[in-house]
Amino acid sequence: MKRLNVGIFFNARRGQGGLFQYALTLIHCLGHHSAAHTYILFFATLEEPAASIADFPFPSVYLPRPAVQLRMAIEYLLMLTGRAGLRAPIRFVPRYRRIDQENLDLMIYVKPTMHSFMWPYRSVFPIHDLQHLLQPSFAEVSSKGERSRREFIYRNAVPNAGAVLTDSEIGREDVLSHYSVDPPRIHALPFLAPPYLTMNPSPAHCERIRSRYSLPKQFFFYPAGFWPHKNHAILIRALQILKTDFHTEIDVVFAGGYGLEYSSLQSLAASNEVSDRVHFLGYVPDEDIYPLYRLATALVMPTYFGPTNIPIIEAWNLDCPVVTSDIRGLREQVGDAGLFARPDDAAGWASALHRIVSEPELPPTLIQHGREKVRAWTPRDYASRLESILSLSVSNGAS
Repeated sequence: MKRLNVGIFFNARRGQGGLFQYALTLIHCLGHHSAAHTYILFFATLEEPAASIADFPFPSVYLPRPAVQLRMAIEYLLMLTGRAGLRAPIRFVPRYRRIDQENLDLMIYVKPTMHSFMWPYRSVFPIHDLQHLLQPSFAEVSSKGERSRREFIYRNAVPNAGAVLTDSEIGREDVLSHYSVDPPRIHALPFLAPPYLTMNPSPAHCERIRSRYSLPKQFFFYPAGFWPHKNHAILIRALQILKTDFHTEIDVVFAGGYGLEYSSLQSLAASNEVSDRVHFLGYVPDEDIYPLYRLATALVMPTYFGPTNIPIIEAWNLDCPVVTSDIRGLREQVGDAGLFARPDDAAGWASALHRIVSEPELPPTLIQHGREKVRAWTPRDYASRLESILSLSVSNGAS
């Protein structure tokens, strides 16, 4: 395997949630488990780097703030044209002189970006889902030009990419179905839970978190922003069915920034007479999230979107049972390590949640199956697979 000189272009922002965590996970795995190639990390963000990057063992370059601001402004203007339906690229984002000096064999972009087809570096980047094509009824992926913006990037970037990373074989199938690209350039690289966060919060720390947020003894946990596709509402309806049909009352805890559907969910909880059982924590810092998994009766994730999701893996790492949507992608990701309910079936969700609290043998079984999933795909596996993909991206002749 030829040793490559690889750049990592880090322009993910904390406010991008799972995408930001994905970027940090990729860096962590390469930083602690890589051996085949040489890396240099380029920060192209106006934020201070995350503390977890401090021990990255390879050189880091902080691109000049004025240069970053200029390129972000140009990128924003070009994105407006993309939202308006422009398909052909306008090669107008100037390169960074500092990056040109490194004589890179290829560049890893930590998120889909127009730089991957406007700059000459051989590109490797992720596509986490194509929901703007598969489920355009959700405004957050299709309205206000969002569908056109995504297509502007993907249709220009995918055909000539050295490698495109997907979260699963199903994600790979979706890319191959919608874009003209050589199949060997599309690679499944499954998600990992962020390995730079502690997976073993102490019982005392967990109880401090319970006290800090005034949480009950038992609760279901859903860490997700209040987007329509996250489908918080079905859980509120399920709580009402649990109360009336199963004579069971249990709480649900939502962790995510206020806004979007927050007010309507409050009203829905009131109209279903379960307001006292629904807890809105708002934004929760990373160091508090994992104790919440440990305290929770189960992770509940009724999302409409896949193909796979990181909170499920986080739950498995923290011995938290999983209940999630019965949809393509998640069925394959979870297998026998969770329960399923259709995302539009409140009664099905109520039944699944009732099983978690009424069948004592079920949670330990799900936890054990989750542990097996975690052992089957480790940070070392992730880094080894990614380094092999990087080598292939150079040998396949892409530009």
